[in-house]
Amino acid sequence: MKTRLLLTLLPMLLFCLTAAAEDTTYQPFVLASVNDTGLEAQTQTTIDLLAEAGFNLVGQYSPVEDANVLVVTSPALLEIAAASDKGGYGAGERVSITERGGKTEVAFINPLYIQHAYRMEADMQETYDLLSATLGNEVSFGAEKKLTAKKLGKYHYMATMPYFDDPYELGSFNSHEAAVAAVEEGLAVEGDALTLVYRIDIPGKNQTVFGVGMKASSDADEEMEIDSAHQLAIVDFEGYSKVAYFPYEILVDDNDVEALHMRFRMAVHFPDLSMTGKHGFTKLIKAPGATEDALEAMLGAGQ
Repeated sequence: MKTRLLLTLLPMLLFCLTAAAEDTTYQPFVLASVNDTGLEAQTQTTIDLLAEAGFNLVGQYSPVEDANVLVVTSPALLEIAAASDKGGYGAGERVSITERGGKTEVAFINPLYIQHAYRMEADMQETYDLLSATLGNEVSFGAEKKLTAKKLGKYHYMATMPYFDDPYELGSFNSHEAAVAAVEEGLAVEGDALTLVYRIDIPGKNQTVFGVGMKASSDADEEMEIDSAHQLAIVDFEGYSKVAYFPYEILVDDNDVEALHMRFRMAVHFPDLSMTGKHGFTKLIKAPGATEDALEAMLGAGQ
């Protein structure tokens, strides 16, 4: 009798669990902690904690004043990236340390949000749990309009706006090695707005991801449009710091070089932003084109 009852209830239980999973919502950022430690001391502490937890530091830079961003990876992240079509985009975890108002915030990009938004093929719950245990987990933030996995997987800001699979197509080369060399040489050029923050090679496949810092080196309009401080002043205007939006990724996938379209990447990290107004996307209307132009010019400089 008990067995028959269990068999009767099992489909209903599975349905409820599936429905609950489908209704789970995600936010792009996680606040790990807020403390009184200074910026540089907290940055070093964060580096040490991440290393002890098995993360490898691949890049560090300061997109804006009074903030540092660390990029780390791990064997688990590399394995997940290798199993995913465009997995390089999710191979690096971004962690920010921001000092303001006498307090220092530590935050990280939510791996579960990235898992669904970047269409990763494996579960990133283990990475989320490890980061939370290592750095802390006070609250998720960045999207009052919380998004389900299904909505993230087909995310676009609005009609006519690009999806994840509508990237900037920056160039093609005769080999993966030639493409990687062109990106490295282009990012090594001094005096422009683009700098190399990190490089991660995805094991077992011809895929390499580069993290790119964007800081205007002159008053030229195109450089100002892609400048990290300029962009964050518009979109990161309330709540906890979202400086871990940067650096920007360039993906070398086999012989081709691409980058996520800014109209997708910015929107998926800041899904609550209005289209117009003082802090709306129209304030950055020239930035997507300027970003594509700068990345193409960088790639050309490396050929």
